Amino acid sequence: MPMLWSLLLVLLLTALGWLLSRRTPWGRQLGMTMVVLLLGLLVSNLGGVQLQAEAAGWVNGPLTSLAIGLLLLAVDLRRLWPQARQLLGPFLMAALSTVLGVLLGAWLLHPLLGDDRSVLAGMYTATFTGGSLNFVSVARTLNPPETLLTLATAADYVVFAVWFAVSTWLGLRADTPVDAAWADSPPSDQPERSWWLAGLWGLAVLVLAQALSAVLPFVPSILVLTTVALLVAQLPAPASRRGCYGLGLLLIQPFFTVMGLSSPVAGLLGEGLPVLLYAAFVVLVQALLLLLLFRRWLRWPLAETLVASQASIGGPSTALALATAIGRAELAVPSVAIGLLGYLLGTYLGLGVAWFLPG
Repeated sequence: MPMLWSLLLVLLLTALGWLLSRRTPWGRQLGMTMVVLLLGLLVSNLGGVQLQAEAAGWVNGPLTSLAIGLLLLAVDLRRLWPQARQLLGPFLMAALSTVLGVLLGAWLLHPLLGDDRSVLAGMYTATFTGGSLNFVSVARTLNPPETLLTLATAADYVVFAVWFAVSTWLGLRADTPVDAAWADSPPSDQPERSWWLAGLWGLAVLVLAQALSAVLPFVPSILVLTTVALLVAQLPAPASRRGCYGLGLLLIQPFFTVMGLSSPVAGLLGEGLPVLLYAAFVVLVQALLLLLLFRRWLRWPLAETLVASQASIGGPSTALALATAIGRAELAVPSVAIGLLGYLLGTYLGLGVAWFLPG
């Protein structure tokens, strides 16, 4: 398939995913990221479509870098604590449980994972501490083989989808009162009118990060981009960056469309089975430690614990989706805030674990 047609296919599937995620009940429950991934999976696995490598490289390269910068420009550290503190404890324990699950799984499954375990450990530490933005960042730095990246991405989303469904079921069964202090919180996913200004901020961060990477070749480029974006996010005039999160969330969706188009589901039950087992093990360890140990010990409400776990496993958008799905709209703003904290931590944790753990 020529590059132009490949890019057009990615654009059409992403646009269709956007439409379905807003116009259908099931799409609103799943969220745009899951919808575009599923569309890509269906087209590739049922239609046999092969995406052109240059098109995938353009989406995964400049476009995704811009999206990462925009998403991190939304992390205003001055507002993060007041909004996120009610979920901070469960989230930090979720992140700790992820690291423990990654290390234990890497040890137990070493005979099956072989030399790939350090790369997988880094990617799964990152993605299960803040969502797929961190997965993308760490994967681009560690540069795993395309086949391994495809299997790891597919396993990530299969496990995520199962945990999201289980969390929704548990959350709907929880008898938890609505906190009046959050009952009138404005929705945090309203479309912004300042996307053009956000785009200028994103481009400026991208250019600055590339210039710094040129003079700091010994520092991974994603760490330069992450650090520059976080520093710029603390500058005055935050209103001018109000649209950064919404635009970044939209621009990162083609990455998941490409991953869906590049993910052979059948491969997960063959050569990808060890990767799937590893991803499932990490999420299972987090769930058991968080729900059966830390929650009971520290007496956290079930709904708050589940939302914090989802912010760790899937990121702010899926935490927001879970809070809405279980009827806890007052957790919407805190879920996004704590998810942004995951953006802040996940890339650094993932790279640290990958470099600490031998292959």
